[in-house]
Amino acid sequence: MIESRLKDITSLYEQRRQLLENVDKPKIGWLSISTPEEIIYAAGMIPYRITGETRPNFPKASASMHRNLCPYVLSCYEEALDGVHAFASGAVIVNACDTRRRLYDVWKYHEQSKFLHMLDLPKVVNPDSKRYFKMQLKQLVAAMEKHFQCRITDDSLHEAIRFCNETRTLLGELYELRKKGTARISGSQAIRLVKTGMAGLREEFNQRLSRLLSAIKDNPSCDAEKKYRVLLCGSYFDLTNITEIYEAYGAEIVCEDVSTGIKYFEGQVDEKGDPLEALADHYLEKATCARMADSEKRFKHLEDLVEQYAVQSVLYFTLKFCDNNLLDYPFIRKKFNERGIPVFFIEGERSIENIEQVKTRLLAFLESQMGYMHAV
Repeated sequence: MIESRLKDITSLYEQRRQLLENVDKPKIGWLSISTPEEIIYAAGMIPYRITGETRPNFPKASASMHRNLCPYVLSCYEEALDGVHAFASGAVIVNACDTRRRLYDVWKYHEQSKFLHMLDLPKVVNPDSKRYFKMQLKQLVAAMEKHFQCRITDDSLHEAIRFCNETRTLLGELYELRKKGTARISGSQAIRLVKTGMAGLREEFNQRLSRLLSAIKDNPSCDAEKKYRVLLCGSYFDLTNITEIYEAYGAEIVCEDVSTGIKYFEGQVDEKGDPLEALADHYLEKATCARMADSEKRFKHLEDLVEQYAVQSVLYFTLKFCDNNLLDYPFIRKKFNERGIPVFFIEGERSIENIEQVKTRLLAFLESQMGYMHAV
């Protein structure tokens, strides 16, 4: 029952393009989880995440942008150049790093007819930065109203906030069940599930996720086997062939502190008062991305997850040329090593061509931590 419910949800992701094309509303793509989807919903449109996964190689994008840039951003732009997102009416790009800033420049140059907006995101969190970010949100609202000849009201924003909060609540409930061990959902399955929540099919996603939660509660896991528990953190991550190595050898990714995991849905937006102020507060207060200035806050967040999920080691993954996460790694490793938590590091592209080499390293690490292992 639970497995079928999971497949029922992730089938939405597998069919996302066809399903989105059949919805008679403008579609707006986004790349960063700091994008306020609520504003797009409030405009009567559908926000969906551009993942770039259909273009792990990017010869066209590399002709416009330097090859030594974030492969996630390059693959997303390759999709755009190849017409993968031709059905969309535009995109919102958050100025989360220099690569995305460059992406905005070249995308705007090559696609001038569609809506394209860059949202500037502060790197510090204080009253001044919140006021600045609220101003940025107002500019996004004004730009959408002008381009699409629509009206975004406080009422429509409040309704969109409630709608998105429902998703956050449901996903948060699922992760609480994982934390307690009553939901036997693997890290690979959880990543696919969260990616489905970003696919722009939110109403159906919420309904199907609610049915999954009911099935889990009616049939809680009775698997008494104690598995080696791992926290995943770092860059954008959807390389489930790596998490499946853990799963095949008796380890378990129990929490994913990445943008395809809890970073996407943690917290709630205040449903009362000024909606733009509430959105500015929410998206800045999370502040757990490596591009934010407060490293101590970020590590405290990771430390809390290690305790809550009874984590025994950390998998730190970073995309090549992701300066923010590469610079953050020595700090995170040092902090965890001081607490006796080993960290396994992987740097990779959009696809892992040397997966056997990674597997050899990973199995050696797991054996040093778990002792004798066998494939399950």
